[in-house]
Amino acid sequence: MDEVPRRDSRGGPDREWFQKEKKRIEDEIREGMQEAVSNAHILNQNMEHLNDVGQEVVAISSVWVEFLRQMTASSEKAR
Repeated sequence: MDEVPRRDSRGGPDREWFQKEKKRIEDEIREGMQEAVSNAHILNQNMEHLNDVGQEVVAISSVWVEFLRQMTASSEKAR
């Protein structure tokens, strides 16, 4: 908004200035929305990655639980 608006016959800013401002604001909003969509996509990818890691942790922990159960059962049989 560096440009000083020209005045129309009634003393207000002319239509051309309003059209330029409208386009500038629309472009700014469009860029902001594109950035928001891009960030939402990145967030979604990160959440999917975290979900994958979580599923791997669950699989590993279930193996450990089974191992500990078997170790406990075998040590109780040895007594």
